[in-house]
Amino acid sequence: MTGVVFLAWLNGFQDHFIMLGGHHALRPLPYVIEAFRLADQAGLLRDPYLVVRRIGRLLAVYGTE
Repeated sequence: MTGVVFLAWLNGFQDHFIMLGGHHALRPLPYVIEAFRLADQAGLLRDPYLVVRRIGRLLAVYGTE
């Protein structure tokens, strides 16, 4: 479920990547980066500029850029 919420956020269908009960935080950063990579390979990302901004914000939260 975290991957679905993450991809919805990346594609602009929601303005946050937060799940009830903090479940978004249960997956480590490598999990969401792999979901991003696979979604990109599958052509599932609608707006590359939005995706780059949002991935950048996520990486900044983890102290990585």
